[in-house]
Formats: sequence, C-alpha cells, structure tokens
Amino acid sequence: MDCFSLGIDYNNIMASRRITCSITGKSYTYGQDYYEKKTNDYIDEENLKKYFITQKAKNYLNKGYSIQEIRNILNVEEDGMPAVDSREMVDLIEFHKIKATQTAKKISNTLNFATHKSDPEVAAFINNIRDYEQD
Repeated sequence: MDCFSLGIDYNNIMASRRITCSITGKSYTYGQDYYEKKTNDYIDEENLKKYFITQKAKNYLNKGYSIQEIRNILNVEEDGMPAVDSREMVDLIEFHKIKATQTAKKISNTLNFATHKSDPEVAAFINNIRDYEQD
C-alpha cells in the first residue's frame, strides 16, 4: 500500500467522524477517542449524527430560547438548514428532552416556542444585544 492510499483511507475515516449541528450548522470532525465518547453520550452513532447540537446551542435551549432565537443570536445563515418548524427539529428537541432528564423541563418548555419565528423587531433587538455583548 502506498502513501497515497493511506492518505485516502485516513481522509475517509476522518470524514466518517464529521458531525453537524442542526441548529447552528457548524460541522466538527473529532478524534477517534472523543468521537466514541460522543457516540456513547448519544447512545449510538446514528443518534449522534441525527441529533448532535453544539454545547452553545444546548445552553441556549436550556435557558429557554427557541431555535429561531438561537439562530438569530448566533447569526446563523439558514440556507440549507432544517426549518425551525420541521419534524427534524421537533425530534431533536424531544431526543434531548428524553436524554437529559435533569434539563428536560427547561428544554421541553422551548418546544412551545421552537416553531415560531420572531417578529422582525425582536430579531433586530436580539441581534443588537449580541453585538453589544461582543464589544
């Protein structure tokens, strides 16, 4: 086996460990040990790839923010992202509600708001607060 083949194999292995947050759209590729830990946290690899969310997104959900509000706060480009009222997002929230019983109450409360988009004035206000916090 030549060096070129080893490089392709390595790239394929790394690509198989790439996961993307459905809320923020950020993608991550983890090392094998950490990927296995995350897989265990999410029960299996299928759940990890389907329901993975970043810690920042999870923190906002726990604080009661809706998916749309989180995307506004983090200035997420929504092209190609699942709609906030999609079945995928409802399933994601339900998964995290069941998985984390200590935060289930906080996350489940966001389900009521997760399907509603903010008014333009509210979105502008949230974005202004985000800009203010970065200064």
